[in-house]
Amino acid sequence: MRIRAIIIIALMVIAPVVGVLLAINLTEPPSNLSNGIPGLPSSYVLLDSPSGYFNGTKLFLVSAKYTYGTHNGQACFIIYATVRNDYTAQQPPPMDNFPGNSSGTAYFGLTAKLYGQTGLIAARDVTSPGSTPLGVPEVGLDSGQTYTYQIDMATSNARANVDNYSIDLVAIAGYPIP
Repeated sequence: MRIRAIIIIALMVIAPVVGVLLAINLTEPPSNLSNGIPGLPSSYVLLDSPSGYFNGTKLFLVSAKYTYGTHNGQACFIIYATVRNDYTAQQPPPMDNFPGNSSGTAYFGLTAKLYGQTGLIAARDVTSPGSTPLGVPEVGLDSGQTYTYQIDMATSNARANVDNYSIDLVAIAGYPIP
C-alpha cells in the first residue's frame, strides 16, 4: 500500500513536468525556419539543397534554401544561396586584373532555373534586372568570405509544380564586371 502511494505521488509530480517539457518542445519553431536570413519571416519554410563548387571555379555553394514570396507584387520562388570564395592570392579567380598581385577577391553573379515534372518552368530573374551589366546583382567576395545571395524567380504561380531548381553562375572575374 505504501509503495502504491509513493508511485502515485511520483506520477503526480512527474506528469506535469513532462507535460510542460512537451509543450515547450512542441511550440519551438522547426530548426529549418529562416536560418538567420535577415528580413525573412520566420513563418517561411526553407528546404535544403546540395552544396559544392560551381563548375570549374573555387566558388563554393555552402547551402541553398528556398521559399515562396513576392517581389514587386509578382509571385516568386525565392532562393537564398550561401556562397564562399575559396580563391586566394596564389590561386586567383579568372580574368584577374592583377595577375601575381591578386588578393583572391572574386566578383560574380548568380541566377537560377526552376524545374517541374514536365521540365524547365518559365521563370524570370527579377532580383534586380538591369541594375548591373550582368542583369543580376554582382557580389565581390574577399578570399574566404561567405555571402548569402538572394535570387527572386518570378513565375505565373511560384507555388505550383516546382520540383527542383539549379543555381547558375552568370559570370566570374577577379575585378568588378563592367
